[in-house]
Amino acid sequence: MIKYVTKKKLKNVFLLMFFFILTGLNLQAQNKEPTIRGIVKDKKGVVVASVSVVLYTTEKRIKTSYTDKNGVFIFPDIPPGKYVVMIKHVGFKYKEIDVEIIPGGTFSSVIELTESVKDLDEVKISTGIVQRSKNGFTGATATFTGEQLKSIGNQNIIQSLKTLDPSFIQIQNNLAGSNPNVLPKIEIRGKTSIGSTTLQDQFASDPNQPLFILDGFETSLTRIVSIDMNRIASVTILKDAASTALYGSKASNGVVVIETKKPKPGELQLNYTTDLSVELPDLSGYNMMNAEEKLQFEKLAGRYTLSFPNAYLQQDLDAMYANRLKEVKRGVNSYWLSEPLQTGFSQRHFLYASGGAEAIKYGVGASYKTNKATMKGSGRDEWGANIDLSYRKGKFNISNTTEINGYKTTESPYGSFSTYVKANPYYRKLGTDLRFLEQTYNIIQLDKNYDVTNPLYNAALNSYDGSKNFAIQNAFQVKVNLTDNLLAQVAFQIQKGITTGQTFISPLNTIFDSTNAFEKGSYTNNRSDNFNYNGYLMLSYGKVFKEKHALTTDLRAEIREDNNQYGSYTAVGFPNASNGNPSFAYSYQPNSRPSSVKSKSRSDALLFTANYIYDKRYFADASIRYDGSTAFGSSNPYTPYYSGGLGWNVNNEKGIKDIKWITLIRLRANIGVTGNQNFSSYSSIDTYNYFSGINPYGQGVLLSTLGNPNLEAQKTVQSNIGTDIALWGNQLNFTINAYRKKTSPLVVAVDLPSSTGVSKLPLNVGYLDTKGLEAVVNFSPIYKPNERIIWTIGYTGSIYKSKYGNFNNTLASLNTAQLNSNSLIRYKDGYSPDDLWAVPSKGIDPATGREVFLKKNGEYTFTYDPADIVKSGSGTPLIEGVISTSFNYKGASLGIYLRYVLGKDIFNNALYSKVENISFQGLSENQDKRALYDRWQKPGDNARFKGISLTSTTPISSRFIQQENSLSGESINMGYRFDQKTWLKKVGISSLILNAYMNDLFYFSTVKRERGIDYPYAKSFSFSLNASF
Repeated sequence: MIKYVTKKKLKNVFLLMFFFILTGLNLQAQNKEPTIRGIVKDKKGVVVASVSVVLYTTEKRIKTSYTDKNGVFIFPDIPPGKYVVMIKHVGFKYKEIDVEIIPGGTFSSVIELTESVKDLDEVKISTGIVQRSKNGFTGATATFTGEQLKSIGNQNIIQSLKTLDPSFIQIQNNLAGSNPNVLPKIEIRGKTSIGSTTLQDQFASDPNQPLFILDGFETSLTRIVSIDMNRIASVTILKDAASTALYGSKASNGVVVIETKKPKPGELQLNYTTDLSVELPDLSGYNMMNAEEKLQFEKLAGRYTLSFPNAYLQQDLDAMYANRLKEVKRGVNSYWLSEPLQTGFSQRHFLYASGGAEAIKYGVGASYKTNKATMKGSGRDEWGANIDLSYRKGKFNISNTTEINGYKTTESPYGSFSTYVKANPYYRKLGTDLRFLEQTYNIIQLDKNYDVTNPLYNAALNSYDGSKNFAIQNAFQVKVNLTDNLLAQVAFQIQKGITTGQTFISPLNTIFDSTNAFEKGSYTNNRSDNFNYNGYLMLSYGKVFKEKHALTTDLRAEIREDNNQYGSYTAVGFPNASNGNPSFAYSYQPNSRPSSVKSKSRSDALLFTANYIYDKRYFADASIRYDGSTAFGSSNPYTPYYSGGLGWNVNNEKGIKDIKWITLIRLRANIGVTGNQNFSSYSSIDTYNYFSGINPYGQGVLLSTLGNPNLEAQKTVQSNIGTDIALWGNQLNFTINAYRKKTSPLVVAVDLPSSTGVSKLPLNVGYLDTKGLEAVVNFSPIYKPNERIIWTIGYTGSIYKSKYGNFNNTLASLNTAQLNSNSLIRYKDGYSPDDLWAVPSKGIDPATGREVFLKKNGEYTFTYDPADIVKSGSGTPLIEGVISTSFNYKGASLGIYLRYVLGKDIFNNALYSKVENISFQGLSENQDKRALYDRWQKPGDNARFKGISLTSTTPISSRFIQQENSLSGESINMGYRFDQKTWLKKVGISSLILNAYMNDLFYFSTVKRERGIDYPYAKSFSFSLNASF
């Protein structure tokens, strides 16, 4: 049925529609507010998601946004005015757009980003002194962001750097294991000094340790290990002469430059991070006997059989064996290794607030970490706070950073872990009240008791061992843009630190059982104070001529003074109930007195450096530095250091830059001279000491050390040839460096005849020559950076060889000392610092169970002769590096990093001391299972180890040097980044990052040996949360 509408009704409908249209237009006009809108794409026109977009005024940051899956970003409700839109994204060049909003207007634009690998002018290398464009610098460097460091783990900077860079090697400390209070030993591209004999005092560091620079100023390894990783913006490793000659006499071991995060302008921003870790002791390397095996071993080794006829004493031995066998049959099988251990736990909290305008920026941060380590009672607590202020107005840029930090360490009252490894499993665990596990008379030495100490008793006493540190420093810097091309800088830093340590051993400890009553118990107190200041004045000039010639020069003058003081004393003789108060001590330690050492060292330097780039194709840099230091001989206080290098960006040549699949081909080479100052500042002057007594003529003095005023500084000539190649838009990239380091002359403390009255004299003698090759390769089978989907397979590798030369017979006395101390290291021309020396062994004679040695003339003998010692291995691996894979999908990430070591010779201490060379007294300690199952027992046995009944000890032979190939799980990590989530915005969080780590998860080796002698190694499982508000 059809209904007709009258003209009057139709008119009313039209009027109503017109009213709604007018009302809608009016409402739309009222609701329309100024908006900034954009779409971000790459060069191919593909939209880029999750790009950070920040809106600024001339004074401060207004808002932050991110592009959505369609590449769109929107800033609604923007007041009229002038703005800057900053677009930043990983893998693309930073971009800024000027925007002006008029009343009632909007801004809309399509923004195209360029991949950063195509324009390397934006990539800068921070050397700690100057910044250089990566496409115009000839040095071999490696830079890692704080985010890259935390992708490996949340422990400390050192643990992450050793995984990321092949030249940064952390030397394994098999004694200290994972003890958090022992500093790591670091080398970059091998050694440059003789570490065991180079003159050092209480204030000198490892002579093969790299130089550490924190925010432009020199710092210590202790500070680097303790600094909160969440503060780190970037770390740059400088490896060769072109990059390290800027530091002259301190740079031959490489330089590690750390830069912390700086405050950002805008509204107040809060960043909070918590790092949680659990550590589990790794005892997989221990292969100790159980109770039944140990008793059987003792029986076969002759512990219960007299070597002379005495029926009465033999009955006692038989009774002892019977009692212990009875305990074993009852099921006694004590596992002592777990007693001093616990599940370690650590937590770190970091809070940083920053903000301000472009003119004035501020940042305030605080961090605290507590670490209860895997041995009971051991741990390390660290804390720190910093204030960053920055003022920028016109030509002036002024900044100031104040920082305080400290730590507290405690060592385990359980002592060395080896004590529990050696404990016999057939003894019951008797708690902490009984001093001994067993007491009887000594059957062999009737005038002495045979007492087996209960290790748990000593651990329960009120002994302690710990230290505290407090440090404060302030750094002030002023930069003035004198012209558009000339920058002046002046900076000054002052630092004060105090470290105290106290060690108390209770007089009830069983180690004092045979000690005089007036010497039972000991208390040691030490204190170290350091104060230093350093500053520099610098002029920098940079200009581009005719669009093709880029020149940068720098002139810098530096001064530095270090004042150190160390004092210590040991008091002995305490009442049984004493808590270590030295006022209750009976006396100082016999034949000793309090010690005190003061040291003052000064240095100054003048540096000139220049860098030239032509048409982004060819480049060159050079530097010369003139260093003066009290560490040098007083007759040679100043020494020049220099470097020069050339490079070629092949990818910018005509005919090549148009090849789309070639992103980068760079060739570079450099040569230069650097030095090493990690030895005593008094090595060039004579020092004296007072006699402890007095005579009618007064108190006399004696010559303590003889100085060498003609001592020259160590110089290392370094050369490096390298290439950087990136293909298919960075989908495949690799860096290869071949290098040589020759240190000549070395500084060595040489023994003097006793008639001189002094023991050693520092001399310049010999050289150390190192040649090596390192490579870093990354390939991404899946490479979609605009979609944030990347799968990368990585490989790093390092090969190097070193040798001494020109020693002749100068160091014969040092080699004799090494022999007497049973060391495997020697100092001989043509050989490496890491070579292992021993008498060659031909194995075990099947007829007698004795070891057969090989003499230099080729004869076989049962007699060990030190004259037959030869090189039997090398501690330098054939190759070492990391194999990795990482996968990033949007906000999710997964990474696996495995360290491989091939062809490294090591001394297996477990074989030497727990399988063989077990004395009669050593039979009372637990031993490796191989001492029972793999030793020779009867004629005809084809065994690897000597006769089980032989308790004689022989020096080390080549049988105990084994070649190791290993694979370890250095880091396995996964994480997720939440950005622009509605549920986050509701609680005021702009970004949330979650990460989980497993570090040192496993260690596979071709050599079965004990790892962690005094303190075991540990596996760590960690979690990290970072939230920005």
